[in-house]
Amino acid sequence: MSAARILAAYRVTFSTLIAVASLQTLAARPAHHVVLLASVEIAGALLLVWRRTEWIGASVLLLVFAGAQVISAIEGEYPTRFLQYAASTLLIVLLDRTLSQADTAASF
Repeated sequence: MSAARILAAYRVTFSTLIAVASLQTLAARPAHHVVLLASVEIAGALLLVWRRTEWIGASVLLLVFAGAQVISAIEGEYPTRFLQYAASTLLIVLLDRTLSQADTAASF
């Protein structure tokens, strides 16, 4: 299996898990600000799936993760999961860019 296919599978898995977690959050009937973050997070996860919109999706997700981290800190919690999600988001888009550049260079 190629690196590009592994990355594609990881991208879909990550985006699906983020969307499912957000849907679970919405099902719990959270506070208004959490509803907004979860809804935007679902949109970002969906945008991350397609390569043409991956940078928009990644930007949205990074903003949501930063917002969730701030809200958690205000509530006296300091979870590291949002940093892990942000790292995975960056891994997806940066590795995709690197693989694309390698494919382009190999074709010349």
